[in-house]
Amino acid sequence: MYETEAIDLFRATFETLSPRWQLSHDSNALELSPITGPVVAAVKLSSEQATQIRTLAGVTSSVTVDALLFEKKFRLHLVGRKIDRTRWAGTASPSINAEAVAGDLARGLSFAETVLSEVNSLVVILNRDGTIQRFNRFAEELSGLREADVIGKNAWELFMSDEDGSESRQNIERFFMRGEAYEVERTVKTIRGPRLFQFRNKFARTGDRPDETFLICSGIDITEERRARDRLAELANTDTLTGLRNRNYLMDRLDHLMATPKSVGRLALLFIDLDNFKRINDSLGHRDGDQLLKQVAKRLQRVAGDEQEVIRVSGDEFVIVVVGDFARFTAQELANRVVEDFELAYVLRANSYRMRASIGVVEHVHHGDNAFDLLTRADLAMYAAKAVGKGKDISACHVYTPELSERAERGLEFYQALQYGFLRKEFALDYRDCYTVDGAARGLLALVQWNRDGAAPVEGRELFSMVESSGFGVQLGEFQLTEACRQLQEWRAAGQGVQHVTLNVPYAQLVDGDLAGCVSECLREHAVEPSALRLIVQNRLDQTAAHVLDKLEAIRSTGVQILAALTADSAFPNLAKLPVDGLCIDEEFVGRVPSEPVSRALVKGIVGVCSEMELSVLVHGVDSKEQFTWLTQFPEAEVQGRFVTDAFSAASSSM
Repeated sequence: MYETEAIDLFRATFETLSPRWQLSHDSNALELSPITGPVVAAVKLSSEQATQIRTLAGVTSSVTVDALLFEKKFRLHLVGRKIDRTRWAGTASPSINAEAVAGDLARGLSFAETVLSEVNSLVVILNRDGTIQRFNRFAEELSGLREADVIGKNAWELFMSDEDGSESRQNIERFFMRGEAYEVERTVKTIRGPRLFQFRNKFARTGDRPDETFLICSGIDITEERRARDRLAELANTDTLTGLRNRNYLMDRLDHLMATPKSVGRLALLFIDLDNFKRINDSLGHRDGDQLLKQVAKRLQRVAGDEQEVIRVSGDEFVIVVVGDFARFTAQELANRVVEDFELAYVLRANSYRMRASIGVVEHVHHGDNAFDLLTRADLAMYAAKAVGKGKDISACHVYTPELSERAERGLEFYQALQYGFLRKEFALDYRDCYTVDGAARGLLALVQWNRDGAAPVEGRELFSMVESSGFGVQLGEFQLTEACRQLQEWRAAGQGVQHVTLNVPYAQLVDGDLAGCVSECLREHAVEPSALRLIVQNRLDQTAAHVLDKLEAIRSTGVQILAALTADSAFPNLAKLPVDGLCIDEEFVGRVPSEPVSRALVKGIVGVCSEMELSVLVHGVDSKEQFTWLTQFPEAEVQGRFVTDAFSAASSSM
């Protein structure tokens, strides 16, 4: 068919050389219609032709098909796209009409240009050298530059720092060689200052030559999103009270450092625990306690300096990370400086407070260990330091050794043995007679023993220390109270007139357990009057929190008597302020009498004050004739010990 005939036919039928076409998903009939108006013709397509058209996506493209129209063969050039889920549409022209085809393509390109220009993301097209080929309207708004002014200029020089530009140039060179799409983040200079963009970069070809390949850079501004994410990360890794990094940060930091073998021998930790902070915090209140923690954090930062990181891992626990050559020696030296610093008092509201710290030092020596392994060893070393310093009321440090892990394993075995000990009823009370110095019986002192199968019995201070450190203080205290009240009931039923039973109370039961509730329940269940029970509290009551003293006062109000233990390490208590009915002078203190003049003077002073305040005195552990003879000057005191028992029991049997 001649060109003029085709043109005349199209104009007569459709009133245009570029009629509209439409294809649905359920029919292979290509419908043709004027620009405005109903369908006036349909072209039957083969399945292959229909499938080819249905491959068109949302971007305007072109397809050429051979079709029979008006019983004549035409080659139709279709320009269009997918317009919804079930329809494809556009404009059609006989391919012999270059003007019509060009017009269709121009309209399609105009649509694509509009999309490119108005899309809400930065779009820049570059060649291999970074020369700008296209620059959309969003890019113009961000940069304050017109596309006409930047085409042909280098994007790296215009919009990037020297460092970012150099890195981007190298990346693009590599990706041009591979021809693969990639994503990258780049800081771009804009009229609002430097902004962080995430670019999705893809390659497009207009021909087969190297200079006909271009890079389409499509970027979105992620500055605010990144700032928000960084802020959340900062909050997640920062202790809000002190401003130090927190445990979450520490674990990530250690995992990062320990991922490389180079960290072996170049990483060490100081694990710092405040020994007496809980007691001070309870007495001050949490608000002042928080202020004290802030002071501790600042002083640790000052001691550590700028080279080491100080991290608060929990309430009163801190970690200092030491990185560098000779890390272990640096850490030990730093630990000694921390100990020295804690010798200086902390001042809060015109009052001074002596803080004590236990410090564990550990070096990273095995590649393959993780952060948890390192912290566990530091924790073991810290507890070893605590065992040295806490009883002496001093700060101390200890370096981790493998023996500490072995000891911890034995400690776990001991913990399990204690559990079985309670289940198997291996604990018992050993009752010791108490007398006045003239031989009058005054009741019994109950000492708990652990009669472990296949091992020597454990009792006294050693047992209490083991049980409290293993977390069984409450269980042991409840056992003693229950057993003592049960035994008192049996003695009363048998007509044995025991005046009272005196028990040592684990400090954990007083602080963490319901001591008052347990006492009341035991007295009620076994029908024992409160005056038959006396409780010895081991820790220094003058440094005990107010709410703990309130617990003691509540117990005293029932008629149960409270005795404060006085050891060789105790300070002379202010008895007028303590809710106690007397003192118990322990065997270590008594062991220094009568050979030490200072100990003699202290005992005289203590007994004299108690006499004036009408407080009872129990002297425990009188094991020699010399001790007993010296104590006879205090007729109001009760005494207990091997010598006393042997002397008065022998006198009773001879009568």
